[in-house]
Amino acid sequence: MTERNHNSRSNEQSAAASDARLRALVSASSDVIYSLSADWQVMRELDGRGFLKNAPHPTTDWKSVNVHPDDLEKVNETIEKAIREKKIFELEHQVWRADGTPGWTFSRAVPILDDQGEIIEWVGTASDITDRKQAEQALREAKEHSEQQKRVYETITSGTPDLIYVFDLNYRFTYANSALLTMWGKTWETAIGRNLLENGYEPWHAEMHEREIDLIKATKQPIRGEVAFPHAILGKRIYDYILNPVFDDNGEVEAVAGITRDVTERKEWEESLARSSEELQAINEEMTATNEEQAASNEELASTNEELAQLNEQLIEAQHKIEEGQTALRLAINAANFGTWFIHSVTRDFITDARSKELFGYYPDEGFTIEQALAQITDEYRSYVSEKLENAIYNNGHYDVTYPVIGLHDNRFRWLRAIGNLKADPSGTFSAFTGVVMDITEQYLAAREIKRAEENLRMAIEAAGLGTFYINAADRIFVASPKLKQFFGYHGHEEVSYETAINQIHPDYRQQVIDLVESAFSKGTRFDLEYPIIGYYDGKIRWVRGIGEMQHSDGKDYFTGVLHEITEKKQDEIRKNDFIGMVSHELKTPLTSMKGYIQFLTLKLRKQEDDFILSALEKANTQIGKMTNMINGFLNVSRLESGKIHIDLQHFDLAGLVQEAKEEAQTTMTSHTITFEPVEHTPVYADRDKIGQVIHNLISNAVKYSPQASTINVACIRHNGTAIISVTDRGMGIKTDDLERIFDRYYRVEGSHMYTISGFGVGLYLCAEIIKRHQGKIWAESEFGTGTTFYFKLPLLEL
Repeated sequence: MTERNHNSRSNEQSAAASDARLRALVSASSDVIYSLSADWQVMRELDGRGFLKNAPHPTTDWKSVNVHPDDLEKVNETIEKAIREKKIFELEHQVWRADGTPGWTFSRAVPILDDQGEIIEWVGTASDITDRKQAEQALREAKEHSEQQKRVYETITSGTPDLIYVFDLNYRFTYANSALLTMWGKTWETAIGRNLLENGYEPWHAEMHEREIDLIKATKQPIRGEVAFPHAILGKRIYDYILNPVFDDNGEVEAVAGITRDVTERKEWEESLARSSEELQAINEEMTATNEEQAASNEELASTNEELAQLNEQLIEAQHKIEEGQTALRLAINAANFGTWFIHSVTRDFITDARSKELFGYYPDEGFTIEQALAQITDEYRSYVSEKLENAIYNNGHYDVTYPVIGLHDNRFRWLRAIGNLKADPSGTFSAFTGVVMDITEQYLAAREIKRAEENLRMAIEAAGLGTFYINAADRIFVASPKLKQFFGYHGHEEVSYETAINQIHPDYRQQVIDLVESAFSKGTRFDLEYPIIGYYDGKIRWVRGIGEMQHSDGKDYFTGVLHEITEKKQDEIRKNDFIGMVSHELKTPLTSMKGYIQFLTLKLRKQEDDFILSALEKANTQIGKMTNMINGFLNVSRLESGKIHIDLQHFDLAGLVQEAKEEAQTTMTSHTITFEPVEHTPVYADRDKIGQVIHNLISNAVKYSPQASTINVACIRHNGTAIISVTDRGMGIKTDDLERIFDRYYRVEGSHMYTISGFGVGLYLCAEIIKRHQGKIWAESEFGTGTTFYFKLPLLEL
């Protein structure tokens, strides 16, 4: 009895000591401390520390209060095993936290044994590991999302041959695809977020794009241009680019997306995402190692929690980068107006965006299968596209096809180009065939139209018997067609240089041809000249008309044109001019005699005061004067075209010549009111008689084509080193189409509005040729039905 009492007191003392130690442990630790009966049925005491609900008194419902239902079975199994093996209880499981929300804890309980080795109670701690478990879950989800986005971005951006990029409004690149990074010779990390200069653009190039971005921001309109830019591998290339505004929800420009054509290969633009994925994997491995070490001590657990907080910040930053990449990719695809698609290699699920459906004539909310897409392809292309698609999905074949479709609902005919890539899923269970489709109808039809136009031009040149030539501006290499070589008297297969061709031009015209060609190269003027050629072998003289212009293509300047043989036409003109000259010469003598006789009869009959006869003689004299002027015009044309007209240059004052014209008009042109503006001293170096003839012709022309008693104004002014003479009438005016030809030889304006006016259309032609030989210019301005002003200008004499 005494021994039993002694043992009882001993157990009570031991329990008291144990309770004291427990309370000391509770005070010293930051974890949840609990005490359980030997069979875990009664929770004797629980200090929840704000994490779990407190249990200040023994309770039997602690499991339903603290353990999450999803992990209750696992907790019970671990308890049974710990009791059975009398070993430490250790488990990470879900719990209900003090605020009623689910959380995670790492629970560790140690069995307290009596002298016989039986369990008398359990003492344990519970650590709050909710933040760590949530971070692990978020990291796993982010990793999966990152891998999925990486596959999508890699497929889409590697499937287009274009350079795709996005600027923010501070001229910084927020997106650049792999092709652009390769062209720069840079990576995502070294290029994105940097401006044009920082990415190697020359100052002029950077300033040009910055001005364009500012203009797009101001006008909200796209800009298209062409620019030369060095490629890191291929050297200098020419690129065509389009910059499009990207609008926010308020319709304001938030970015500028661009696409540039003519690149040969592209680099995976998501290299940065791959590196981010590797970094996340490394972080995950570090977290796993940390978790293993965490079980060793509560101090290591606290250190790990701090590291997890840092990793969580990195995770948030990585998520922001992924979101920025998604936004940049979306903006780039929207700017390029591509459609995107996805085909599952096992289920053959076909997922497309609204743009892809639109290109096949479907509505955005309609179902769309592979078979429906193939059905819209025209019959002659359907089997070809289907075979290419199947080979690409199951044999990883090349897929870059162009084909025509007819829209289901809009019945619209389009040419499409589809580019796809096969990517295996990391699980290895299936492959994803993804890509883009674009509308190339305009490009395809334009290329076909160009080919047809080139063929039509070739046939037209052959049918017209034209010779063609090409001269490179840089090296003056002369390329001539066989027909052109024949014009110069060479065989069609012979090589003919520019110098040898020039040597076959008649000496009288050779320098003029050379000067006009050089003017085309230096000033871009049009070449249009008729000249004779002496055949190299046959010595035959051929007249040709050459027409040519400067052209620019692929960064090169060249002079190109055609030659047409006009020998027969030229010989007819020569014979005609000779005939006109001869006839005009022969007519002048009898007309001169007739005019003398009429003037003699007029003087003699004035004394008889027969008004009828005098009037008839005056009219006859007037008509003879008109015939004389007409014959003189024909003679001048004949002399002009035969090269016999002579320009006698001398110094004189235009003011005096205008005064003479005024005195003549007041005497002979009394049917109209002709006003002359005051003229200051205007010295020129010209043929006085020929310029006087031009002034007389323009005034006579105004009188002829304006109503009687109407006003005609003549003026002469000095402007920018030239003298400009103008003659303005209030006549019928000239139509715009006729203005371009009124100085052509024998050209006369025709129309129902015209009343009968004599003439052969040589007066204005003579005026134009005379002014041309003075290095001057003649032109007309007119408003039909109101009147016309003729102008000509001459260089002022430099004193």
